Amino acid sequence: MNKNPFFIGKKVYLIPIESEYIDEYTNKLQSASYDSCLYTGSKNIITKKSISSYVNNIENDSERLDLFIVQNETDEIIGEIVLNDIDFVNKVGNIRISLFEDKDFNHGYGTEAMRLLLDYGFGMLNLNRIELEVYNFNTRGIHVYTTLGFKEEGIRRQCLYFNNAYHDAYIMGILADEYRTMRNQ
Repeated sequence: MNKNPFFIGKKVYLIPIESEYIDEYTNKLQSASYDSCLYTGSKNIITKKSISSYVNNIENDSERLDLFIVQNETDEIIGEIVLNDIDFVNKVGNIRISLFEDKDFNHGYGTEAMRLLLDYGFGMLNLNRIELEVYNFNTRGIHVYTTLGFKEEGIRRQCLYFNNAYHDAYIMGILADEYRTMRNQ
């Protein structure tokens, strides 16, 4: 598969989620690990039709940037990262990330993908604030976000019902000057 990198890091590169990847995207989401679904709160049944509709919608939305995370050595799509709800007036955006399989956890792929997209959001889009939500049980994600400079700003109590239990989500955010300070250390 010929993939043209959008952003390039040492471990991963990012490419736009486009209709030419619908089959691969559908397969990745249908085979996503339990932990991947848990960390993202995903409960939807994945079909090729639903993915085709989703990709068509995101390709035409100027307030978001949806990218695949591709592992450099193998050129395998291993996840997705999204900068969405971009408000160019107030210079605010939301970021989310997902790795599809457990085998790709704990290798720094997600951290590098986050840095690449934060660099773009703050450096090229001139955003002032990027925020995210993370479920309280996702200690690995919380650690990564804190390491990147995100600060906990609030809690959405019992906002996720997953596997017979309610879970809280932490709202975390980072400002452009905080991120630049963190990157320059």
